[in-house]
Amino acid sequence: MARVAVRVLVMVALVVCTGPTDIGAAEAAAAVRGQYQVVKVCSLLTVAEVKKLAPWEPMFDQMKVEEEAFTGGSSCNYPSVTVQVMQFRQATIDALAKNGKLESVTGVGDGAWLRNNQNLFGEMLVKVGPHLLTVQADISRGKTFDTLKPTLLELGKAFAAKLR
Repeated sequence: MARVAVRVLVMVALVVCTGPTDIGAAEAAAAVRGQYQVVKVCSLLTVAEVKKLAPWEPMFDQMKVEEEAFTGGSSCNYPSVTVQVMQFRQATIDALAKNGKLESVTGVGDGAWLRNNQNLFGEMLVKVGPHLLTVQADISRGKTFDTLKPTLLELGKAFAAKLR
């Protein structure tokens, strides 16, 4: 339960940092004005593609993968990871850098950072054009943030490629 609460707090912080944007009717108007278009995250990769990169136990195959819309973006919740896409704002990265260590990585999107969120879950943030992609995965018992990094990197690369 604590992990869910931490993820919710992170999502709220990211939404607050990225500022409000209305979804729905405003989305069509934004397209005309050339403003940010919300991306439906679950449509970027198939469930099988995500499971190949971030495997989960077969018993979780029955869980429905759900898309959640929030102000200015959306998230897709898989059994092993949560992926969000919203409008990129440098202030979001700056705020996270102030609150904890961000590790800059290359070869993913237009800029990418990894962070260990209190040894509860690892997170990758990726700038892809106008988008901020976040990938969050639990740090399982007996595992470390360092053992989770390759999974975060592969997921970041796969989702970033679809956002191009």
